[in-house]
Amino acid sequence: MEDFLLRKPKKALEVLRTALAPDAPPDTIIELVIRIHEEDLSIRDMSAFLEFIDHIHGRLTPGGLRVYARREHGHLKISNVGIGSWELVLESLFSYLRQSEILLVIWLALKYLPNVIQAGATAYNQYEQGRLARENRRRIRQEIQQEDKLRSLPANRRRELAALLDILYSIEADRLPRTIRFAKKSLIDVQVRTHGKESKEGKKDRS
Repeated sequence: MEDFLLRKPKKALEVLRTALAPDAPPDTIIELVIRIHEEDLSIRDMSAFLEFIDHIHGRLTPGGLRVYARREHGHLKISNVGIGSWELVLESLFSYLRQSEILLVIWLALKYLPNVIQAGATAYNQYEQGRLARENRRRIRQEIQQEDKLRSLPANRRRELAALLDILYSIEADRLPRTIRFAKKSLIDVQVRTHGKESKEGKKDRS
């Protein structure tokens, strides 16, 4: 499954990007902020959690995960680690279309991971796998519809995003139990923030 080439729902990702950052100018910085507890962290589960994020990023880049893994440069980086509860910040300029959309998919994947997913690896035949996939997608669609900023997404785009997430969860089935365990125990929340490039530069000047 590591060589799986993912078909990305372009229209759904465009709609998602617009919904979360409406009217954002090209120099807007979009941040994915992952807050986790700073104590009693399982290294094994945390490594699966971070690898899960990195694999989503790799699968959504041109060439897929195999090409991404073989690169010497261009891997996903944490821009900043906050104090107190750990705040892992990943960022991109809004004008970097592909990169900003990938961050939003990661946001969705982490946001709905702890509560709505049943791992397909537990299914014992193709019928059961299909049933679990349908149930997962239904739950994800319901969760998306509950999100204030995503409530206005057309039904067909919600279906496409739910299908994308279910595929990502399924092909990460081997590390999914550890990832879910870490999310349930240590993940505080995951947010998308936007701000102007000048405010980012101002913070650096004051530091």
